[in-house]
Amino acid sequence: MLQQTLAECIEGLEMAWRFFGGVPQRLILDNFPAAVAGADALEPRPTRGFLEYSQERGFFIDAARVRKPRDKPHVERGIQYVRERFSKGGTFRDLDDCREQAERWCRDVAGLRVHGTTRQLPRAAFEVEERASLQPYDGVIYDVPVWKEVTVHPDHHVSYGQALYSVTSTTCPPGTKLEVRGDRGLVKLYRRGELVKVHPRQHRGGRSTDADDYPAEKTAYALRAPDRVVRKAAELGSSVEAFAQKLFEGPLPWAKLRAGQKLVSLGERYGGERLDAACKRALAYDLVDVRRVHRILLQALGPATPAEAGAATPLGSRFARPGSAFDHHQPALQEATA
Repeated sequence: MLQQTLAECIEGLEMAWRFFGGVPQRLILDNFPAAVAGADALEPRPTRGFLEYSQERGFFIDAARVRKPRDKPHVERGIQYVRERFSKGGTFRDLDDCREQAERWCRDVAGLRVHGTTRQLPRAAFEVEERASLQPYDGVIYDVPVWKEVTVHPDHHVSYGQALYSVTSTTCPPGTKLEVRGDRGLVKLYRRGELVKVHPRQHRGGRSTDADDYPAEKTAYALRAPDRVVRKAAELGSSVEAFAQKLFEGPLPWAKLRAGQKLVSLGERYGGERLDAACKRALAYDLVDVRRVHRILLQALGPATPAEAGAATPLGSRFARPGSAFDHHQPALQEATA
């Protein structure tokens, strides 16, 4: 284990359960942050992730008291033996090779030596006396979850793992604080410990939206902004209005709101007449894509009106100077004449 993160600690414990062939009923922990959120002699507080793991594997968390070395098992003495007999002088290609050699050494070398105190073979004593006390281990690698506190956004979604997930508006209005539990397959949303929503895990930049999560007056709420965009598009031309209406078709029109706003801004930039002609051409080919409309405008569809030509003066001509400005003899000649 290179770090003491929750994932690293659980991975090490999973390897131990696999090596011993079972899970102990009681696990004594030192107070490291990944497992113990608050050290206390009477009621230590484990972290949410490690508490969930202990419940899954069925062992009791018994955190040692702070500055009480007698509370800890007698395991630190074995570190010196491992360092002197296994690590010292060893050759390892990488971490996986080191782990493989360590497991084989524990089983076939250290486990079959005569213990200096008990005068027994540790492996034989474990098989006879201790294995029966372990709980069964199913061998399925535990999927370590990641917990995070989030806030519901005004669009009734929360952000987790750089993806968006919707949440029920009736129980969790915008501004509500939620706890999110995410693993490889699912994302679960909790409010004060109560499960309120489950989504399949999305990739980075993905979005999982349930239309039923929006308010009951979904039509009035969700279509308010798209309808406003359509009204603005109608002021720019009939083809622009038809393009906007086709853009917002589908079960989630508000998801295209930014594209609609981009369409209206093109009219403000290039003029309604040119945008209407561009939308007409796009609709003729069933290209409901604002980027394609913008590309048509950039290709100078139709002549610009004099007002538009004056408003959109090319950058290069704005600072152009006559050829006489580069004649260095002209100013001197004028001075001599004066």
